[in-house]
Amino acid sequence: MKYHSGQCTLIGNRSLNQDRCLIMESPDSVLLALADGMGGHPRGEMAAQVLMNTCRKSFLTSRKPISSPRVFLSGLMDMAHRSILEFGRDQQPPIEPRTTATLCLIQDGNAYWAHAGDSRIYLLREGVIAHRTADHSYVEQLRQQGVISAAQAATHRYRNYVTRCLGGISNRPVAEFSGPFKLQRDDVLMLCSDGFWGALQERVMAQQLSDISQPLNQLIEMLSNRAAANSQPESDNVTAIGLRWGTAPVNLKPADFSMALGDNTPMPDTPELPSDKALEEAINSLRGAVIEATHKSKL
Repeated sequence: MKYHSGQCTLIGNRSLNQDRCLIMESPDSVLLALADGMGGHPRGEMAAQVLMNTCRKSFLTSRKPISSPRVFLSGLMDMAHRSILEFGRDQQPPIEPRTTATLCLIQDGNAYWAHAGDSRIYLLREGVIAHRTADHSYVEQLRQQGVISAAQAATHRYRNYVTRCLGGISNRPVAEFSGPFKLQRDDVLMLCSDGFWGALQERVMAQQLSDISQPLNQLIEMLSNRAAANSQPESDNVTAIGLRWGTAPVNLKPADFSMALGDNTPMPDTPELPSDKALEEAINSLRGAVIEATHKSKL
């Protein structure tokens, strides 16, 4: 595969960076993941870290190319959600940590993604937004219903109210899946937290990230610093990871950026993840549910 990748995470004006991101690569597949731990609930950074741990382990132990991207991404969401719940129950007193989740799997020249919450995935092509995830948030629902405008949504008092996430409740998270999207040369896939996209104009962001004369990692770092500066003195954590398709051959070992930069707080031990057998059972269960749902839809 031929691509360039880049990432940046900034603490902003917060005391703790609760964002996490991950890039994993094999000869046949690439997995991008980003999580924004929800600050309104305890230990959001641990919920985000558990998701990264689950992604790392699952990607490394899965046969590639992955035969069913949707089932694979579903399994990641479900396993991470259950591990976050287990971590919360093990605390004294018990807590309910939560995080957004954005996952993007690339293989055979196609991109597949899943998300829950208001962290976003963009597919940029020739300086414009070809595809973008819809936020799972209260203000996005109001905007889609025509109750408020996009400008009003940007400043709404409940703009940080997320309607879907991992953790917090015992029910299986309702993630949204998209793809496959056939990638073209110089397409840019961008995963970012609301601290990044909320402080930048989408049109300007799309144009600058599509500038093939500049290394993608430099563009991401420049825009991340601009987002943090635009939000002063109340800057949120700012995190973005991106991939530019088909521009140059790379030979990377799996790269893990899941430990947030700019955060000097020691990370506590993460909960033990389920075994490979448990992961396989969960994925098989989800595969059966998908097959059953497909059969019912044809009746």
